[in-house]
Amino acid sequence: MGESSSPSFELEHELFTLVQRERWARDTGDWDALSASYWPDSFVRVTWFEGTADEFVAVSRERAKRGGGGMHTITPVRLQVQGDRAVVESRGQILIRPRVHEKECDVTAWCRFFSRAERRDGVWRLLTFDAIYLKDRLDPVLSGATVELDTGILDSARKSYRFLSYLNLSIGYPVPDDLPGTDRPDLVTAFYAEADAWLAGA
Repeated sequence: MGESSSPSFELEHELFTLVQRERWARDTGDWDALSASYWPDSFVRVTWFEGTADEFVAVSRERAKRGGGGMHTITPVRLQVQGDRAVVESRGQILIRPRVHEKECDVTAWCRFFSRAERRDGVWRLLTFDAIYLKDRLDPVLSGATVELDTGILDSARKSYRFLSYLNLSIGYPVPDDLPGTDRPDLVTAFYAEADAWLAGA
């Protein structure tokens, strides 16, 4: 990412709080707060969803009714600001407890969450939500339990989000194979370059 102005403590607090509140609202089913975190023309792209924020809220609500979804930890660590544009990068984890082939499992994914934010009429809201995927794992909850995974599905998945892909592909959700992740540094470089250009005003 390129150089930008140093944000004030107050602005850093406001934008760090914004990205934390968005994840909290998603995890707790506070759909009004989740919607209010985004501008109407915003865009979300993760392993299981790609579309507008309004669509993201609607699909998240439906998945929550069926017991889908997980919990997130998020720690904002980096903020860059150029005028009315900002990018916030955070350390994060995705924590899911699904049943995989009838066995209760914990799936943990390590990410860098990445959000663009824009100020309009003095108000900051998010314009995008993305994740840069680092690694993930799947563990049976019961000690000594084993889970027989479909090697065909597993081998077709990207290494940086292999088990997240497995969960989604197993229930018929398509998973993009071009998300930025540590196993594809070219995609990470391109992702940052595009974000840098946007921050500069492109």
